[in-house]
Order: sequence, then structure tokens, then C-alpha cells
Amino acid sequence: MRMSVFCLALSMVLQMPWASQAGENASFSTARTAEYATKTVGGWAICESTNFRFCCRGRTTASHATVAAAEALKSKLALKWLGEDAQADDIADWRPKCDVILHTSLASYLQAAPGGEQTIGSSLIEVERGQILTRRIDIRADRAGWFTGALGHELTHVVLADVFPNGNVPHWADEGMAVLADTQTKQSAHFRDLRIAQSSRSTLRLVELMALEGYPRPHQQAAFYGQSASIVRFLVERNTPERFVSFVRSAAKSGYEQALRDDYQINGIQELELRWARYVQREATRSNVAASE
Repeated sequence: MRMSVFCLALSMVLQMPWASQAGENASFSTARTAEYATKTVGGWAICESTNFRFCCRGRTTASHATVAAAEALKSKLALKWLGEDAQADDIADWRPKCDVILHTSLASYLQAAPGGEQTIGSSLIEVERGQILTRRIDIRADRAGWFTGALGHELTHVVLADVFPNGNVPHWADEGMAVLADTQTKQSAHFRDLRIAQSSRSTLRLVELMALEGYPRPHQQAAFYGQSASIVRFLVERNTPERFVSFVRSAAKSGYEQALRDDYQINGIQELELRWARYVQREATRSNVAASE
């Protein structure tokens, strides 16, 4: 889930001099054993690495192993979606770093992500004049399995923002790619929601989905995630994840009709919708056969 609010109090803590010096003066690398700085300031326990600051109120925060796993996940996601662009200096090493706030209660989490009662993670990107000023992920660390259940999804949003103007990834593509970083159980649930929505004819037409600037109406939101992820997966399987990102960037300049022809040899959105519908039907049949065996 992408969010648009920022916690001023924590921002002030993270801007204190030690916060940048601990990371900038150390020599970090994702290709070898990482070095970390662990501090406690203003009631916040913080573990810092090359690209992250994991923060939690109280005596404990993320372990070095957890932060190392986040570094590895960032590298994996960047390589998957950005390919060679992932090696660019401004993408390989984030400045500013990504703050990951570990909340130990729902009340704390909702202060950062109002309306997020049904979520366990949210992300924030702030951009000014083409430069990213804030990378932040809020996580409900009181929920078991938060790392695999939420961090990959939210980190995908942050990784993708590096290569889109002002960090603005089209909503359907942004959420679709993020869902593909979820656990298989969560993905399967999204695709079940999609099939239910299709049977009740409550999905969005692709031309509507691709034009969305926010979330759809409440009764369509469950299907939105499954529909977006299914279309992303369909196009990724036709080529590569990197080509999909290139397609979305091209569509921002020349429109989806032309970008579909250039990148996938698909004659516009209407043909994509027909091909994708057949793909969903094949996947549903395959899933039903597997379940009956």
C-alpha cells in the first residue's frame, strides 16, 4: 500500500547528525559481509546499513541478519525489474536511505498509515524537482511473518520509484508488480478475488484500470489487486520483468496502444484484454486440475 503522510517527530530524529555519519563514514557493500551501525536516540533503537535504517521504539529493533536480508531483497528486486539500471550509482546506493519503521502495535501503525487497518505495510516516496527526498516503509512488526508478508511488497514500490519521473508509477502497474513479491498464499488469495469478481462482472475494463490515478471504488478494490497482478504476470511471462518496466515507461510517453505494439506486438488495449481473459481462463483451469489431483 502506498501512503502520503509522514511522521514529523521521527523525521527530526533521523535528521540528527549521527544518523547520516554512521552510515556515510562506514564502508558498506551488498557483495560482501555488511557493516552496521546500531544506535539508540530519542527513544528509538535504530540499526543502519548501506541502504536502510530500521527503527523501532524501545530497546530492540531489527537484528543485523534482518537488515542484511533486506539489503539482499532490495538487490534482488532491483535486478529483477530494472536490470542493468540497477547498477547505476543513484539506484545501487540509496541517498537518502530507506527508513523502515517497525511498529509494535496497530495504534502506532495507524498514526503513520491512517485507514490501514486491513494492511500490515505501507510505503512513502517524497519527490521534489525529480529528486527523491524520502524513502519510508512502515510495517506492523507485531504481526508474525511481517518480513515475508509485507516487506517485499512495499520494497517493490520503493525500488520502482527510482526509474519513474517523480516516483510516479502507474497505479495498476505499481501494485501489480508489488503483489508479485508477496507470498504465494497471498497471491493465490488475490487471484481468487479476481475470479470471483469476474464471475460477478465487477472487474474494471483494462482501459479504465490503466487510467486509474488512485484506488477504484470499494467494491472493486479486492479484485483490483488480483487483476493488476494478473495482467503484470501475463505480460512478464511474454518477455521479461525488465521489459515490462520499459513498456510502462514507454506508455507514459507514447500511450499504451503504441507501447503494446512496440514491446509486445499486441494491437492495443482491446486485444490485450482478449488475450489476458484467455490467459486467466487457462490459469483457472490449471489451478482447478491441480486442486483435484
